[in-house]
Amino acid sequence: MKELTQNTEQEKLSSLEARVNSLERQLKRQKIARKNAESFLESYSRDAYLSNQALRKALNASKRRERELLFLNQAASQLTNLQPGQSAILSALEAAIDFSGASCGKVFIKRENDFLVGDDDEVLTPDNKWTHSPELAKLLKEILPTSIDEPYAHWCVTSVDRPDTQKEARVLHFMHEMPNSEYAWLVLLTPDDTLDEETLYVLDTTKYYLNFNSRYQSKKSKLNDKQVELSSIKKDKDALEEKLKNADKMAMLGQLAAGIAHEINNPISYVLSNTEVAKEIFDDYQNAISEIGKLCNEAGGTLKEKFHECERGYSLKESANEITEMFVESLEGIKRIVDIIKALRSFSYSGSNKSVEVDVVEAMNSAIKLTSTLHRYKNKVILEATDNNICFSGNAGQIQQVLVNLLTNAIHATPEGKCIYIRVSKNEEHVVIVIEDEGVGMPKDVLDKIFTPFFTTKPPGEGTGLGMSISMTIIEEHGGTIDISSNPGKGTCVTVFFPLA
Repeated sequence: MKELTQNTEQEKLSSLEARVNSLERQLKRQKIARKNAESFLESYSRDAYLSNQALRKALNASKRRERELLFLNQAASQLTNLQPGQSAILSALEAAIDFSGASCGKVFIKRENDFLVGDDDEVLTPDNKWTHSPELAKLLKEILPTSIDEPYAHWCVTSVDRPDTQKEARVLHFMHEMPNSEYAWLVLLTPDDTLDEETLYVLDTTKYYLNFNSRYQSKKSKLNDKQVELSSIKKDKDALEEKLKNADKMAMLGQLAAGIAHEINNPISYVLSNTEVAKEIFDDYQNAISEIGKLCNEAGGTLKEKFHECERGYSLKESANEITEMFVESLEGIKRIVDIIKALRSFSYSGSNKSVEVDVVEAMNSAIKLTSTLHRYKNKVILEATDNNICFSGNAGQIQQVLVNLLTNAIHATPEGKCIYIRVSKNEEHVVIVIEDEGVGMPKDVLDKIFTPFFTTKPPGEGTGLGMSISMTIIEEHGGTIDISSNPGKGTCVTVFFPLA
């Protein structure tokens, strides 16, 4: 019994030992697992921290790249759209301060020994405001090498002690050559711990943008000048083509006028001669009838009665008066045709090579005398001459024709009681003749047609419309020019230039 009890206790003891051993093994496994877990957690935490740091670094780099790209884009956009000069430099300063985080900045512009911009106590702050700061303005000006006459290529960095905070800082500056022999400096004051090589590299693009802007605007200005020049050339070309067209028309009209004048001249001469002779013969018949009437009246009786009966029956007196009027009207009409033919021949006349010295004052006085019947009791003609000896080489007859025509037109256009002013002068190259009236003037549509052949503002039968065309042809044959300006209701001014020999 006792032995059985001992065996049972022995078994319980063995079971407990086995249980303890099992628990010890489990505890050992748990310690190993916890150690592995702690090692894993430590490794994971370290990796997570490194990953987080890498992400932060990448994010900061990304933000920095974004800021750099924004700065570059903004600088490029602003500088390429601005005119070269102060506006471009100030825009570059604003962008550089914003990008670099500078405490302030300033622009200096100098021509020879004088400051055009920057010689004041103002500095530009990051909030884009100009602030009064004499100490900083003086510091930025003194740090610059303003005696250098050639621009330096990149940003320069200088360490300084700020007078306001007594802390170390850095001054960034570069020089830019501007038009008109001007030099500009862009200056930044930055904290010492915010400056790195990459910031300088990005800021350096500002200088390239400014140089590009200067070249671009210069090329643009030259291109605009070329475009204006081409536009002017095109206008001159169009005007020349129009003149050539008019010249062709004038040549054709001249040939036509010459042909018409030649064809009409001979038969109209016959008609004029025959009409004049017929009028003289009719006058003789009238005189004969008058003599016969006197003889019949002296004889009296039946002869007298018969004569008066015939006179009344055939209306001899009335018929004679009507026929006389017909002859007068016919002769006036024929002479009018002759005048037109003369005008046509003058219009088509190619001009004479015979030139003499024309005294303009004398020729003008002659024109005034020739037109005296038109203006004597109507207008006052005033002649002013800077010199009594104003001469040039030309065809005296043709010049006289031009002056008479221009003066006649002025007289017809000027109401009674108004004046006509004539001024004769000369300069280094030309004789200048000015005929200015106080007449009714001309609207633009009439002025544009003034040299058109057969165009006239006179009533029908009073003008051929060839006077101004002939005058212009003569003036141009003499190497001169004519200019007409007119204001409706105020008058007309005609200026003629003849070249001096």
